[in-house]
Amino acid sequence: MSSNPEIPSIATPDHHFGAMCLLLLTRAPDDDLLRDAVRLVDHATTAAWALRPDDLATLTVEQYRQLLHYTGAPQLLDLALYLRGDRRLIRTLIDHITRAITDLLAHYPSPTKQS
Repeated sequence: MSSNPEIPSIATPDHHFGAMCLLLLTRAPDDDLLRDAVRLVDHATTAAWALRPDDLATLTVEQYRQLLHYTGAPQLLDLALYLRGDRRLIRTLIDHITRAITDLLAHYPSPTKQS
């Protein structure tokens, strides 16, 4: 049994598989960096969910996480690896997530209720 804790996973949708492979091959993170980066993504996602816009108020944290993974899993992991998984830089990743969600809502606004 390894002394290192297991590396958490990012649920990667099929359409991001190639980008994730390329990211992991080019960045070539060791186990510790990958573990720290994935945890940073997880913590930043939870924090961004708490700050989510009203249009997404009904989403659970897991649904919000799935939305982010579907729309930008490689970008999130790439930035987290660039930040070296440093939790002191979590605000940078939260801001990135917030901008990504804002852009997503600009292109795909929530349906309006019909009277």
